[in-house]
Amino acid sequence: MMQRKASLRVLSALAVGVLAACAGVKQTAPVATGAPALPAMQCAPGVWFCDGFEQGTALWDLQPGGAGPTIGTADGKIEVRQEGTNRFLQYDAGKSKGVVALVKDAAFAPVTARKSADYYVEARIKPINNQTSNKFICLLGRAQSVNDWYGGCLNVQNGASSKVEFHKANGGKWLRARQFSTRTILNDQWYTLRLEMKGSALNFYIDDDLAGSFSDASITAPGKIGLWLDNRSFAVDDVRVGDADQKPVMLSLDQPPEWNEEVGGKALEVKVAATRADGSADRYGVVSSDPRVVTVVQQGERATLRAVGAGAAVVTFTSGSNPAKTKQIEANIEPAFTLATTHYGKLERRTEPVAGARAAYADGELSLAFDKPPVLNEVGSVRIFRAADNALVDVIRPVGESNTFGPSADAYYRGVNMPLLRVAGDRLVIRPHHGKLEYGTAYYVAVSDNLLKPVTLAGKPFAGLGKAAGWHFTTRAAPARTLTTLSVDDDGDKADFRSVQGALAHAMKLGRDVPVTINVKNGTYEEILFLRGKNQVTIRGESREGTVIQFNNYESLNTGLSTGVARADARSGGGRAVFAVANADLLTLDRLTLRNTHLKKTGVNGQAETIYFAADNNERLVARHANFISRQDTLQLNGYSWFYDTLVAGDVDFIWGSSRAALFENSEIRTVVDSTDATKGGYLVQARVNDAADKGYVFLNSRLTREAGVPDGNTVLARSAGSPRYFDNVVYVNCRMDAHIAPAGWHTSPVANPASATAKAGWREYASHTLTGAPLNVGARVSAAHGLSAAEAAPYATREAVFSAIGWNPKP
Repeated sequence: MMQRKASLRVLSALAVGVLAACAGVKQTAPVATGAPALPAMQCAPGVWFCDGFEQGTALWDLQPGGAGPTIGTADGKIEVRQEGTNRFLQYDAGKSKGVVALVKDAAFAPVTARKSADYYVEARIKPINNQTSNKFICLLGRAQSVNDWYGGCLNVQNGASSKVEFHKANGGKWLRARQFSTRTILNDQWYTLRLEMKGSALNFYIDDDLAGSFSDASITAPGKIGLWLDNRSFAVDDVRVGDADQKPVMLSLDQPPEWNEEVGGKALEVKVAATRADGSADRYGVVSSDPRVVTVVQQGERATLRAVGAGAAVVTFTSGSNPAKTKQIEANIEPAFTLATTHYGKLERRTEPVAGARAAYADGELSLAFDKPPVLNEVGSVRIFRAADNALVDVIRPVGESNTFGPSADAYYRGVNMPLLRVAGDRLVIRPHHGKLEYGTAYYVAVSDNLLKPVTLAGKPFAGLGKAAGWHFTTRAAPARTLTTLSVDDDGDKADFRSVQGALAHAMKLGRDVPVTINVKNGTYEEILFLRGKNQVTIRGESREGTVIQFNNYESLNTGLSTGVARADARSGGGRAVFAVANADLLTLDRLTLRNTHLKKTGVNGQAETIYFAADNNERLVARHANFISRQDTLQLNGYSWFYDTLVAGDVDFIWGSSRAALFENSEIRTVVDSTDATKGGYLVQARVNDAADKGYVFLNSRLTREAGVPDGNTVLARSAGSPRYFDNVVYVNCRMDAHIAPAGWHTSPVANPASATAKAGWREYASHTLTGAPLNVGARVSAAHGLSAAEAAPYATREAVFSAIGWNPKP
């Protein structure tokens, strides 16, 4: 049985010289004072400025204008270092933020003499993990001073997964102007960053792949180039400036760099995007390192990979106009699946559904009990066959799996990466892909002999499970299509569904405004949920603590906040929330717990919503007598929402979004211990309200509490997203607060919008008390916040007033 090679995350090759510089992490040393200079970097044709730090920092002002970190103190250290014969600039961060370098006027004269603000700035940058709380690195262009510039930035997210962002500074105010998709960024790995500026059009590239575009016309002079950071160590090398019309040669694939398959399995279709420096379509080549393992057929912009033999092969794609630019897919191919013939006696007591069952649930999980807890390998599969004709219905693998939910009522799908096999006690638990099993149909289950490490089943060494073993069942008839009161039970025999998503799928087939109630029995439901295009759905648990819907979903597993795509083959990109909701008015969650079980750790992006409620048309969400538990980004809310008698638990920005009005009434807002650093406090809210007149996030008659271990005085009521496009509308009225809330109350970096709150916009507070009911001393609150009078607090003091814009007054 072939063992799969360890996964290699093969990054795109750059130039030959860059590859040599990036080949692993080497020991580095500072360049000694007085060390001889190396030959200066030679600028290629069309490059107007370049520096590789071979001659030290002669072309740069460090800590320009006295701004930013104080070099050589606890704020940080910057010096030229050397790896082999290569020199580069390295900054070791303390707790520092600001511009650390700007090019000198004389050195940049060849660029400014052109009297044009249209140019690109490019550099190789290596993030270095320094365990600080923030994580920004920016490559600056059009820098008029340390207070006015554009920045193409990486938000490194503890070293593993980074947001691509545009930042800008105006008059010393730092703003996060636009945030784009997530990309995996590793510490101690070099990346080529490129900020391209032409007129008001700004483009940002990573390793010559276009990562994001933005339009801004506030800075029109050429200025200078530089580097800005916020508490992140990094190295920089090979800085270049040139003509913005000279685009990088691009080569990109729509598939990840690793492919695991079995001989004869599904072919991998790869869409290739290749362009020349002038933006026109480019040729590309593709070749398999071993055609006995993987064959490749190239047709236009698509390449088809087929697994033809067991083994490993690397498939290399090469740019036609720049042969040094390549992308690779590592293929690990297992032998073809064969049905085992081993008998294990009667399996009725070991299987769920039981062997021979005549009324199995089409939306339920399957499980097989072994003599002791089994251990999954990273190879092999579970296969489900239709009994009538032996047709293969589903293939479930131990790694790299995804699931697609839908269609919704408006023909959208949610695709997510998620494990479909797990071990619970002595049972192997199998989750068929959503919708693969049909009602009223007979099936049998097969398991490959290499799926598990050595284990016994009914006293025999497990050698795979085939048709002869007898694990067969027939699914029950479909519920009536007109059924509007649905029951869900994870282990009962009288429910309509085994899963909450099974019930939601039924609801989405009904009329958009037909009320549907889903009653969920006590149990723990390991699920990712999707609801779209269906109004008036109520999910009601049997009890608040006993009905638990949960899953371990997070940003590094499923990027972003997607609520569906119009493709039935959606395999990923469906977002990090447990429950994704869109175009669904009056969703009610009652008497249940919704939990994202992801535990943040260093090196993994921990953003992990319990629910993402999208609301393009001012839809409404109601949550009563319910718990919402996660860590970072617990609730992402838009439109209108009312949380009554709820618990919301988290640590970082755990209530956030672009809500018109989100009211938390008679609720508990609990800060939990940050699992990456127990000494840190937390951030309750990050409001991104689109209209200054909207109420935003209102906390009324609620309690701000903490988990044991959260330190005193180090948690803030809110922090800003730092964008002029959002308003920081957050209001606390008659709330009780524990001692973990900082005396200053609010976090002022970046600057809020508005920078100084008024009675109607920004950060506001009225009648705050301690947990015991004593008036809270708020004299140390930041000047940006506004203390409301009783009259000013009135628009936030009742449910009816908060939702007055839409005339909504929901009832408990």
